[in-house]
Amino acid sequence: MTRRARSLSPLARLARLWTVFRSGRWLEAGQYRANYRRMDRIYLLEDPWNLTSPREKARFSLVNATISSVAPDCGMLLELGSGEGIQTAILLDVARQVTGLEVSSVAVERARASVPCAEFITGRAEDAASLLAGRRFDLITACEILYYAQDVEGILAGLRSLAPMILVINYERRAHLLAHHFMRSGWVRLDDLASHGMRWHCHLWRAPALSVRRELSEPTPGGRT
Repeated sequence: MTRRARSLSPLARLARLWTVFRSGRWLEAGQYRANYRRMDRIYLLEDPWNLTSPREKARFSLVNATISSVAPDCGMLLELGSGEGIQTAILLDVARQVTGLEVSSVAVERARASVPCAEFITGRAEDAASLLAGRRFDLITACEILYYAQDVEGILAGLRSLAPMILVINYERRAHLLAHHFMRSGWVRLDDLASHGMRWHCHLWRAPALSVRRELSEPTPGGRT
């Protein structure tokens, strides 16, 4: 129970518990798959994922450090599953422009109010390629969202048409659900993120041409490029 919930009166606490139950916040990730009505309903609560907690703020800082390492001059960033824009505001520290794609219209409305300098679009991750056709991004992030989707491979295929790099971050205890997707060509495992006793797996996909250019630019043991 959060500090805010403990400070409520018994009646208000009961009302909140009923809202939590209606929202489906208690469901496991797999129980949301392809049921985006449930994902929209969860935003009966504000900040249902507790993203304003110290642990999550620390994770956001680690994500930004990773982005700064792999895309130090990131201009356009697409954030998949941007929610209420809480992480979006942090991503603006490492990208000049951030576009958030979020399935919940309720969350998008809150995000637009709280982060007016970012762009937010309502839509499914499965439809990213069609919703954003003709646009290009320097990097796409998918932080802790793919285990809520049904067609993960289809989503990743669509994203590859929008950017030369995709950064995926998954909570360690759920990472096994998706690990096979990142054994394919183009994917590399980055250092894990660790904060407050929890760990997240990081995977990066680079377009083949970008990977070749990176290899050519790296110095050889003799110091030549």
